[in-house]
Amino acid sequence: MMATSATTATARKTLSVESPTEMVAPQTAPSLDNVVSLDAYLRETLPLDLSELAQDVVAQMLTEGRLDNVDIHYHLPTETVKVELPRRQFAQIIEHMVATAAAAMKALTDRAHVLRVIVEPADPFGDYGPRLRVQDTGASVIVEDAMQATIERAETLGTRLTVKNRPTGGNIFTVELPAEQVRSW
Repeated sequence: MMATSATTATARKTLSVESPTEMVAPQTAPSLDNVVSLDAYLRETLPLDLSELAQDVVAQMLTEGRLDNVDIHYHLPTETVKVELPRRQFAQIIEHMVATAAAAMKALTDRAHVLRVIVEPADPFGDYGPRLRVQDTGASVIVEDAMQATIERAETLGTRLTVKNRPTGGNIFTVELPAEQVRSW
């Protein structure tokens, strides 16, 4: 007799029939343990809103008590600033920037602890890409000690992270994202 196969509606088990008297046990489909949810996949692969991501990271840190006694100010554009970066990896870079700024502020007790989160859209002519800045009123950060690994991580994503000490005190952390390929000239 000819071998035939039948598949269940969920496509998880296959039944083979060799002869009318001999039945072969159903075979299970490969495990789906490593499959991520569609929502998690889409959040990681779709373009993300830079302002929303920065606010999400800061909100999470606030709920964890990591930004106690820090006054947060957002300077966000009215339009959405979409970027194509891996959400989790870029969120970790933002988190490290904010955590370093918070630590620098906690090192000083003689001034207000103010953290500014600034999102700037790309130049409409494509001369520069979107930017995310984090400014603090803390002690000067020594880049090699506090941020070198994060700077290198940002570079692997195709972004550029710089840290500058402000003359009036505090630091400016800036992540510059690539500009569009079209230039104004």
